[in-house]
Amino acid sequence: MSIVKFIQTQILLPRLDKKGVLVVYDSDCRYRELCLELADENTKVIDATESSIESREAALFTFKLLGKNKPDLKGMIVYVPSKIPITDEDRQKDPFSIYTVCGNTFPKGDGDRYLDMCIKAKPDHMTEIRKIFDNDPNPDFAVIDAIGGGKSWPTLRSLLNKESARDILQVLLSPDKGQMERLKNQGAWVEEASGLFKICLGLNLKTRAKTWSPIADELWRFLLFSEFVFDFPGELPSSLSDVPCAIKAAKSSVIDLCDGLRNDLRTRTLYIDRAEIIEKELNLPELCVDIKDFGVRDTFPFEERTFLNQAINSILESNSDKARLIIDKHSQSVWVGKGESQAQWGLISSSLQLIISCDDLIRDLGKHT
Repeated sequence: MSIVKFIQTQILLPRLDKKGVLVVYDSDCRYRELCLELADENTKVIDATESSIESREAALFTFKLLGKNKPDLKGMIVYVPSKIPITDEDRQKDPFSIYTVCGNTFPKGDGDRYLDMCIKAKPDHMTEIRKIFDNDPNPDFAVIDAIGGGKSWPTLRSLLNKESARDILQVLLSPDKGQMERLKNQGAWVEEASGLFKICLGLNLKTRAKTWSPIADELWRFLLFSEFVFDFPGELPSSLSDVPCAIKAAKSSVIDLCDGLRNDLRTRTLYIDRAEIIEKELNLPELCVDIKDFGVRDTFPFEERTFLNQAINSILESNSDKARLIIDKHSQSVWVGKGESQAQWGLISSSLQLIISCDDLIRDLGKHT
């Protein structure tokens, strides 16, 4: 489906059908033609581009028709080549804002940004789309339509019984017995997987192996280290600068995959095992021994210890709000089940509650002296 057809059928028409009236604001004049194409015997499209007075009259006339009993028309689209009014003052100046009260609007929220709609239309090519928008914030529809031409990974889709690129990546990271067996018996998937990794994550496979195990090893290391880097607030130690990492445009895909692996009970144990191995291979605890802030995500087990220490220090510094935020965020981490971590987080949480209770009682002490 083209991006034009996606915007028309998946975004604009459902909103029009729901309310019968849709006002499209478009200061970049990007969507004018696709709005005009929606005109038919049931839908009137009013274009405010040329004449505001004539379009206001046409909108009012059409709106009256829609108010009749059993009207011939079923919907009205008003195309306005300006920014959507935000404040009450802006709405007072806009002659078409009256129709937004009883009808629907576009855009409505961040999900209606051009970039986000392109990603929704082609979720398998999120990384490519973000790269295009990095270079050009307003690419033509034809540029978006050209993405992914012929790259459908038919062998992988057939072998793994998955459709989306995300699902295929998830399976390649953690295949079940049946999927593993099919991967062993078919070698054509390797070339497709290499292309998939490059397009979705920016990973250029270094291994020349044609079997799952070494490919999975490299993919796991690349994925987890990329999340670690994306979450890292400062500069990495120089000794880690040569470790392969995903391109910036793939950040959303990397975080989504890692979250899925950690939160799914079927893959959580595998994630823990892989993260511990990768942490040791990269020697992360030793290389990062002097670093106190690793961001907000605990990709690797050694990071959980730093968050534990941050919570302790926040309590010692009487910063209860910061301590509570850290505890709420990390006391349910995937690493809490390891060793004595759960008991330690529980002790810190209880200590914080005790301090807060004492503070509350001290404030009330004057009433009882």
